[in-house]
Amino acid sequence: MAAEILIFIPSAAMFRQTWLTERAEAAGLLTLAIEGVQDYEGGEMLSNQFMQDTNVTMVAQKRDGMSQLVLGMPPSSTRIIVADLRHERRLPLFRESFRDFFAKGDAYIRILSDPTVDGVDALEVLVPQMDLKNAMLDYCKRVLLWSLAISLLTGIMIYAALSRIIARPIRKLARGLAKFRQDPRKRTKLEEPQIRRDEIGQLEREFFDMKSGVRTALQQQEHLATLGMAMAKINHDLRNVLTSTGLISDRLANDPDARIRTMGERLVRSVERGVKLCEATLAFSQSAEEKPDLRPVAITNLIDEAAADSMAEEGKVQFINTVPAELTLMADPDHTYRILHNLFRNTVQALQKSRKQELKIEARTNNGKATLLISDTGPGIPDYVRKNLFKAFTSGINKGGTGLGLTISRELARGQGGNLSLQSTGPEGTVFVLSLPLCKDE
Repeated sequence: MAAEILIFIPSAAMFRQTWLTERAEAAGLLTLAIEGVQDYEGGEMLSNQFMQDTNVTMVAQKRDGMSQLVLGMPPSSTRIIVADLRHERRLPLFRESFRDFFAKGDAYIRILSDPTVDGVDALEVLVPQMDLKNAMLDYCKRVLLWSLAISLLTGIMIYAALSRIIARPIRKLARGLAKFRQDPRKRTKLEEPQIRRDEIGQLEREFFDMKSGVRTALQQQEHLATLGMAMAKINHDLRNVLTSTGLISDRLANDPDARIRTMGERLVRSVERGVKLCEATLAFSQSAEEKPDLRPVAITNLIDEAAADSMAEEGKVQFINTVPAELTLMADPDHTYRILHNLFRNTVQALQKSRKQELKIEARTNNGKATLLISDTGPGIPDYVRKNLFKAFTSGINKGGTGLGLTISRELARGQGGNLSLQSTGPEGTVFVLSLPLCKDE
């Protein structure tokens, strides 16, 4: 409507000029007819009909500065407005259109146009201003009605387009969100998002991905809950079995034979770790965190023991331990053993596929912490595994693995005030970094 108003102002001015021009041209043709007809009565009849049809009050010809009346009579009103059409404008003056549109209509407009008869200077036509005002009002009403019709049609088309393109997809998304919020676990068929490149298409794709992710997470939670219950039951029974095994191990540790006694002592330590692991698992299932028992630990002996156990399980590799024998850490020996055992076992498994099978560990000390670098010559960790390396149930690449080893190892390291991270990996090998606090005497 604002555009229509801007367009209407010049169009109304053009209508006014056209209306005046049509009266002047009709009066010129009538004057030419009257001048060429000898029977004045016939000309008078024609003149009266013309004045009735065109609302012209008077027509005169101007010769030598004098006005010669052709038909009609001058009005009694002395208020005359002059409109000279002999100098035609492409764009008429807007102020004249506003003046005639909002005027009272008690004046007359004197139209000056080019003559149609030889020897005449100009043709004068007198029309009531009220007739012009009424014509402009009628034109305004017609334009207004057409504008309303066009606006209504445009509005309906825009509403239909917006409803189909925007409102309907938004309502569909809202219904989907409400339904998903009520029961996110309900396994309904996911509708594929439309291929749209605008924001609504992005919303549909994001909503589709969100539903898939949330349902996958809920499904994983159910599996984890089931797995946790199963682990609690297994660990409960396993603890009882290991307790009985511990009694037998104690007898072997006291055997007179030195070899059997050494194996028995090692077996006792393994059984004790197994019992503590079962107790920790049961405590975790009861939402109780296991606190580490920090004490001075000669780390090189623990490294050798974890490496020997890992190679006994997975296979022999070249093991190089450059950690100084005098290096003592403030750590929990059982937790640290589990960290090293997880790392060494994964490394030994990976090295079975490599031509050069070397596992090396070295130590560095800085700012009250010891940094253990565990490096190998394996094939490296794939990119899809590296993204979720320390996330539970996602990082396992070995057949039969659970993907929990590195997750548990990092938690155990952080529980002792340290950390476990991946430094580098590639075709030349992999390097893990394990940091643990030094003993205060170090």
